[in-house]
Amino acid sequence: MARYRAALDTPRERESVFAYLSDFATAQEWDPGVIHAERCGDAEVGQGTEFRLITEFLGRKTQLTYRIVEYAPPRAVTFRGENATVISNDRITFEGVGTGTRVAYDAELTLKGALRIADPLLGLAFHRIGDRALAGLRNKLAPAQADELPPLSGRALDGRAYELPADLAKPYNVLVVAFRREQQMVVERWLPWLIELERRRGDIAVYELPVLSSTYRPVRRLIDGGMARGIPDPAARARTITVYTDVQRVVRDLGLSGADTIALLAVKSSGRILARELGDFEQEKAERLAASLTPQPPADAAAA
Repeated sequence: MARYRAALDTPRERESVFAYLSDFATAQEWDPGVIHAERCGDAEVGQGTEFRLITEFLGRKTQLTYRIVEYAPPRAVTFRGENATVISNDRITFEGVGTGTRVAYDAELTLKGALRIADPLLGLAFHRIGDRALAGLRNKLAPAQADELPPLSGRALDGRAYELPADLAKPYNVLVVAFRREQQMVVERWLPWLIELERRRGDIAVYELPVLSSTYRPVRRLIDGGMARGIPDPAARARTITVYTDVQRVVRDLGLSGADTIALLAVKSSGRILARELGDFEQEKAERLAASLTPQPPADAAAA
């Protein structure tokens, strides 16, 4: 038997990470050893759900059927995979750490029958495979954080064109980046605090950035017009800048884990990203964001 244990931290919320990894068909997205993965049947993921994976192991392609034998959202999920030659038990646990999640992976692999003769070599090979899978998972869930805002072209709902970060209006700016229509409810829960911060601080500007796929660009006028008609406040229309582009590129360039929640970026006029927060409004997140927007005293003043 070979065993592999590892852990990683991700800024994503625990419920989101659990939902992603408990659907074992996503293994194809992060594990380079998985050639193909699919869920069996159309039912929602839960106790007893099965997945069919084709993997490459010890130089051979093999198919395993995994079944969820423990399903305890959002704390833990265990998969048992088996075919004629191997048995695999994979347990993943999820612990809230600050606003993010610590993911711990504990996998055991046992060879059957005559293949047990390869057990002395199994541990080394299994650890290599595990390390590659962990690197892929880390890249998926905890990508490197961007230091600079990537160039973004957009147009506000009042008709003004923007090239960001060059056209950021104030020394300090908060960009509320959303990717899906239903995320507007989360944006709305942030806005009262953000607008009050902007009112109190003359050096801060707040922008809403709906980031939409470039495939919608031909109907931009229709989409933007619908948004504008739904926003009677001229100030709100002026701060809402729609960006039609490659959504996954923006996600990657901003160092986000995905487009499944909103991101708030504290950005200097130069484009330097000072801080980021993800998801719904929480006072702790708001305080961290505000702290990042506090002007720093000059070096000589600090020394004095």
